[in-house]
Amino acid sequence: MNYKSLPMILCMIVSLGINAQETNAPKFGKGLFNLVGKDNTFSMNISARMQFLSTSQWDADNGLSNPTSSALVRRSRLKFSGFAYSPKLTYKLELGLSNRDIGKASSFTNNAPKYILDAVVKWNFSGNLVLWLGQTKLPETENVLFLQEIYNK
Repeated sequence: MNYKSLPMILCMIVSLGINAQETNAPKFGKGLFNLVGKDNTFSMNISARMQFLSTSQWDADNGLSNPTSSALVRRSRLKFSGFAYSPKLTYKLELGLSNRDIGKASSFTNNAPKYILDAVVKWNFSGNLVLWLGQTKLPETENVLFLQEIYNK
């Protein structure tokens, strides 16, 4: 037996038992991180959303000369949602991280930027009767980022 090939054979044998793939990975589209308590008393889902804008221009008169381009982050948001104590008490918090989300400081907010876009707690205390506390968008008026979602309605 050739002893020079022994390290390669050992590496191949050892690598047969290595399992580097996670078989219980979360499904795509369910957020970055989803945490549920063992006793089902709380849950937290963290999601992120970004939207970019990129523009490019050329002068067509001289054979596409004088190019200009720009890029911008239009939206950059973190969203936290879940329930506490019971699935009947849910919450949602959405934070704006880009300059366009935060907006300009105004005298009405003591010259502080608006990082919190949505903050709401919902308590379903009887059937279809739900009490909402906080500030948020109504479910029917939320912005649709993908055109496919418009056509599926």
